[in-house]
Amino acid sequence: MADSSTPLTALCNICHSAPPKYTCPRDKVRTCSLACSQAHKRRAACTGVRDPSAYVSKSALATAGGIDRDYNFLSGLERNIDRADKETTERGVSLSGHGKPVFQKRWHDNGALGKYLRENGIMVHKAPIGMARQKANQTRFIQKSKRIVWSVEWVLDGEKRIAEVDESRTMQEGYKELMLEKERENKKRKRVQDDAIVKAQKQKVRSEKVEALETQPQSEGGAVDQEKAVSEVGGVATTIDPTIAPSADESKPEDSSEQQQPPPSQDGSSTTEVAHFYLHKPHTSSTNTVLIPVASDTTLTHALRHKDVLEFPTIYVFNTNESSHSQNPATEAAPAGTIIKDDQTSELPKGFITLDQYNQERSAEYKELMGLMESIPEGQRKVALDGGIFG
Repeated sequence: MADSSTPLTALCNICHSAPPKYTCPRDKVRTCSLACSQAHKRRAACTGVRDPSAYVSKSALATAGGIDRDYNFLSGLERNIDRADKETTERGVSLSGHGKPVFQKRWHDNGALGKYLRENGIMVHKAPIGMARQKANQTRFIQKSKRIVWSVEWVLDGEKRIAEVDESRTMQEGYKELMLEKERENKKRKRVQDDAIVKAQKQKVRSEKVEALETQPQSEGGAVDQEKAVSEVGGVATTIDPTIAPSADESKPEDSSEQQQPPPSQDGSSTTEVAHFYLHKPHTSSTNTVLIPVASDTTLTHALRHKDVLEFPTIYVFNTNESSHSQNPATEAAPAGTIIKDDQTSELPKGFITLDQYNQERSAEYKELMGLMESIPEGQRKVALDGGIFG
């Protein structure tokens, strides 16, 4: 408490009972505590943020505090501009007035991203503006670390997930990061579901307890005759029937390590799950999805070198169970950038073919077409070749 002789101007402007400790940056009101500061903001509808347009004398500007205020103001403007640029990029909003979002320019200008694409021979086919794939593309150049971060679409068991992958990451490293993120999401989702179930069970037990106490008559001594024991768990009353024994699943703890461990094979070799990676080739004439096999230790840049992608890469992952003696050395230990042949890859599911198979199909179709052309008279054949069929 302040002395009775202390003038009011030297006390808190709100409670007038203690010396002030804080000064409001906006209107210079002096307060002694957080409660008084909040009371001032409510009464005066004050935001507590310094007004950059307020008059400041020249003598106040030529101080360390004045320089700090100007620096913070300019830094805030720069952050707001960067934030607005990122939001417009993510939403595909045009700032030039020509209908093309700012992000479109990053692929085609002479900047670092365009230079990276040209040096590695990567052809990016742009999706129509406003489409989901175009909006989902967050591929960018990180100025601070001088590296490219790709948006990569992973397809595993029919599920599609888009994640950011550094250009220097290998297929296996990117896949592991994706699985870790998926595991964290599953654990969080399961935790939320478990909390909801526990809350519902507690609410049900509480309501049953109240209903039982209201309907069951009391004895002469005022004690309630209950056949079921009542226990307090976590501050919530739960009824336990002693005649019901716990089930075998409840009484026996689960050992996830034993359950998830695959049984050994008859020849003594252990069975492991091996991931095989394939890069999707867009814009093909085949009714099947054309895939390019990629070694697991190949970096993303090497995998995309001299390849075509639609906005951003799409990588298919097929897992196979293989023994330790029969793991495919071509896809597991091939040098980075190695071209994997068809006989070195695992069999693809129905609806998928490799690039070599696609090229063989096209070659067979071309030979068939040339065979049909031989039956056409030479004069008509020239017309067909010039404009009738191939024109």
